[in-house]
Amino acid sequence: MGKNIIELKNISKKYFENSVLSNLELTIAPGMITSVIGPNGCGKTTLFKLILGITDHDNGTVNKLSNDDIGFMLDDCRPYDRLTLFQNLTALSKLSKIPASRKTINEIISITFCEKIKNKPFRTLSSGQQKKALFALTLINDPKLLILDEPLNSLDLKERIDMISTIRYLKESRNKTIIISSHDLSSLYELCDLFCFLKDGKIIHITEKKEMDTEILSRLYLEIYK
Repeated sequence: MGKNIIELKNISKKYFENSVLSNLELTIAPGMITSVIGPNGCGKTTLFKLILGITDHDNGTVNKLSNDDIGFMLDDCRPYDRLTLFQNLTALSKLSKIPASRKTINEIISITFCEKIKNKPFRTLSSGQQKKALFALTLINDPKLLILDEPLNSLDLKERIDMISTIRYLKESRNKTIIISSHDLSSLYELCDLFCFLKDGKIIHITEKKEMDTEILSRLYLEIYK
């Protein structure tokens, strides 16, 4: 695999007769924030689950880091509803190769701006607070790669600012590699180094941040998905 974090080659995936991914190619270099862009139903979540090994691919090859080095945030992966964030972090830590100390758990809570919700049962949190808690849980094994599926959805303005601030901090100060999907193109532009457009089961266009601004990104989206 060389220096790349992920290499996907000729990946195809069908659900019954419905082709979701078709001969998809994607390479993720370390230390970058890469966005996977596309409308609902275009295959973004399926792509992420293939990388994680949650879903099998029909054809192609997946070269990647060990799952021990990956933190992920997917809507259908939920913590214990009756436990608090602190309790969930502690329980999840005990399942990892190197359990986190109480100091590390408190640091995760701090950098994700979750101090006010850390002692509340997950099921009592608002949808935005649950997003922040799920994000905190992705960091418990100090992963090299983060996969974030719609992390900005359901957030109010303050929560969105907090999330963006944490993602930027993880890249710039912790040297994390991050793959993210979102419909919030302005936030993606603010965060990402690389933009990958997914359509008809393929990555049909890749562009770097230096090649565009927010207006160009929005126009490109409308042109691709018209």
